[in-house]
Amino acid sequence: MKNLRKIWIAVIGGGTTCALGLGGLLWWQHGQIEDARGQVATLRGGIESSRKLIETTGPLEREVIVLRELTEVMKGILPDNDDVNNLVRTLQRFSDESGVRIAGLKKKAEVGNKRDKSEFYKVAYTLSLEGDAFQFLDFLDLLESHSRFMRVPSFRITAAARSELEKEGVPAHKVSIDVETYVYEPKNDQKSIKIDGYDRKRDLLLGEIDRRKGSLQVSSFAYRGARGRRDPWIDPRVPVQPDAPSAYSVQEQMDLVQSLAERTQAVVAKWEAVRVAENVIVEMVTRSEMEEMLAKLEEDVRRAVSEKAIVYVPSQTRLNAEILEPLNDLRQQLAATEQGRGPTETQLKELEKTMVAHRAAGEYKLMLEAFGVVDNRLASIENDALRKPLVERLRDLAYEARTVMDFEKVKLEVGGVILIEGGAPVVMINGRPVSEGDLLDRDLVVLAIRREEIEFIFRGIVFARRF
Repeated sequence: MKNLRKIWIAVIGGGTTCALGLGGLLWWQHGQIEDARGQVATLRGGIESSRKLIETTGPLEREVIVLRELTEVMKGILPDNDDVNNLVRTLQRFSDESGVRIAGLKKKAEVGNKRDKSEFYKVAYTLSLEGDAFQFLDFLDLLESHSRFMRVPSFRITAAARSELEKEGVPAHKVSIDVETYVYEPKNDQKSIKIDGYDRKRDLLLGEIDRRKGSLQVSSFAYRGARGRRDPWIDPRVPVQPDAPSAYSVQEQMDLVQSLAERTQAVVAKWEAVRVAENVIVEMVTRSEMEEMLAKLEEDVRRAVSEKAIVYVPSQTRLNAEILEPLNDLRQQLAATEQGRGPTETQLKELEKTMVAHRAAGEYKLMLEAFGVVDNRLASIENDALRKPLVERLRDLAYEARTVMDFEKVKLEVGGVILIEGGAPVVMINGRPVSEGDLLDRDLVVLAIRREEIEFIFRGIVFARRF
């Protein structure tokens, strides 16, 4: 009995131990199964990620190749730090070319530090400009057509008063304009990734690269200026014409002054080129061109002034400020450079052409005004063999003009003509009868008497007076 009990105890203890061992084994196997499942899930996730990477690598690789090929184009459109430092000078050049005046320039503060996040960052300035509507449009056109990308997100305009136009000759609207550009600054700390078969893959993408390049090119529109349009920010009404109205309309007067002002600027610019000429030959050629331009310009200016063509007050103001005063100053500078040598041969020839043109048009007063430019400077060159004939011809033309003008002042009242066959003709002049050869005044002789015309000799020149 006692032995049977021991047997049962041994059986029960061994069974319990076996059960515990089997339970532990099952628990360990279950853990292995869970780990295996986790590894399977991880492998599946890796496989999916790799599949997605494979799917996106091709398009990404193509995009990288295209962007690499566009890098030089972007460098040309977007400035780097060195180019940005020249932006102020570029804006000043645009101001000079368009005619607007920069009254103020302020750099705008950057919003946030974007340099660490992108290879592009914005640089902006606020400019205060003064000018008329078309000068401002010229300025915008220069911004638009510049090879570097620039943007104008906003501008504000305060129109000039009508009284300012009449006082200054041109309106000076006040314009505040924001100008932005973007700097392209690639990061140097980024490692370039090698792409296998780059040249072959690039050649396959040439069409897309060219299309992208075309879309990056800065397009421009040829702005053609005012072309007769009025300034939209100025009262279009014009004042009542003066007692002696011009033969030109207000718009024609404005256009005439504009043309003369542009020609004056061209002459002054040519004179500056003379002053900085690199050698004597260039100086002589440039000065000859300048003197020809100046002579023709002064001829047209004298005609406009003589005819009283400009009576519109704003145009009169511009005529004085932008044409007459600069031309007078230029003539003084030219005289100062002569240093006692007198006018050049080119100047004298151009002056002769001008005086002959005035004579053909019957503008004897303008002939004298043109001669007056050099009259007091001819004494120093009277004995110059080359210029003496020119001086004599100029003085003859001036004498002719002065004689014509003096003859026009002579009082001649013709009463009637008596023509007798076989006898000397007689004419009543200033209430007394005179015949051919009679002296009417110290310098005035009756040369010939005809039915409808009388010829006189006045200071050696023959004149005809019809009646």
